[in-house]
Amino acid sequence: MMPFALALVLSQVKTIDLPDGYVRVATPAYSFEIPKGWVVGAQTAWGARDLKPATGNGSLGTMTAPPTKAGWDELYRTSLYFIQREGPGKATPYKVERTKQGYEACSFSVIDKAGFASRRYTLLKDSSGRVLALSVKIPGKESAKALEPVFARFVSSARIRG
Repeated sequence: MMPFALALVLSQVKTIDLPDGYVRVATPAYSFEIPKGWVVGAQTAWGARDLKPATGNGSLGTMTAPPTKAGWDELYRTSLYFIQREGPGKATPYKVERTKQGYEACSFSVIDKAGFASRRYTLLKDSSGRVLALSVKIPGKESAKALEPVFARFVSSARIRG
């Protein structure tokens, strides 16, 4: 039997089938699109959620943050503090752009020892300062061809709600 708190959190996640093999996943705080069949994990106490393909390697992730007035330099440094605790790698400089949804976004990668950008991140910030961090973990170059377009759609479809 599923614990009540977990059942409540998962019941707040709604999915809508899209005609092209993707689903729109909506939570009270944000929404995004991923391929049908991906598993949407429960949100942790600190606002993180993992998304994994039903078969294959790699994963996507989301993390929310409360409204902030911090600039991209500070958000980048804070993100790297936690990212570098997950594993070694060299962070690339970040670049700031606008997403399809109109959010200001900060994107960067972490290069592994083989010289591959195995972890990629995009932080979205809305006009009220709310932040949504999106990530992809790509286990190797052979998985990149499948996961890069999934991550691109994940980012371009993401919306901060509420």
